[in-house]
Amino acid sequence: MLNIPPDLKMHLQILMDAFIDNEKTKKITVKKGCKYLITDNVCYFQEGVFSIYMDRGDRLLTYTEGSAILGLSNTYSPPLIHLYIKPAQTSTIYTLPAEEAQNIIKSKNLFESENYVQNHNTASFFQLYEKTITPNNYAFIRTLLMDLEQNSDAIKTSVTVAAYIIKRSGMSRSYVMLVLSELRKGGYIHMEDGKLTGITSLPERF
Repeated sequence: MLNIPPDLKMHLQILMDAFIDNEKTKKITVKKGCKYLITDNVCYFQEGVFSIYMDRGDRLLTYTEGSAILGLSNTYSPPLIHLYIKPAQTSTIYTLPAEEAQNIIKSKNLFESENYVQNHNTASFFQLYEKTITPNNYAFIRTLLMDLEQNSDAIKTSVTVAAYIIKRSGMSRSYVMLVLSELRKGGYIHMEDGKLTGITSLPERF
């Protein structure tokens, strides 16, 4: 996550401290680029850059950075959609059975922190969904370029522009590469070694 609001950062830390202290918490090292499936567990990490995918169709959803807790909704019902994460560098993550996470929240009366983090995750999901509602393929590419530009340098240097767009949109590589090539020729975007280094402006239509 970028620019974490102070209150969110506080509630994330409260939950993480409570979860990490539990004997059922597992500390796992995930190598760079390796897939870690989040099933019915709560998964959390304190630092690093991670890509988040839907397991069904291997669809890239987004990137997150720094502190994050995923799977809190699993404490109430089995997941309808399974997610997996891939770290941009070898990273440490923590996992805890969802049932045990809910027991901790109840016993320590951490419902305010849980709700705060859940609301943030839900709002982030709807913002993500809103960005995918576009009238045509180029509009989607334009949206994804602007989305990538707003991310941190750590995220932008962890993925090529083409891979970011293809994995999130499902569009053909040939079409994405054509659009990126034309945007570079027109001076609308700037790239180095396939990574986005800047956007001058983006035309409304292609």
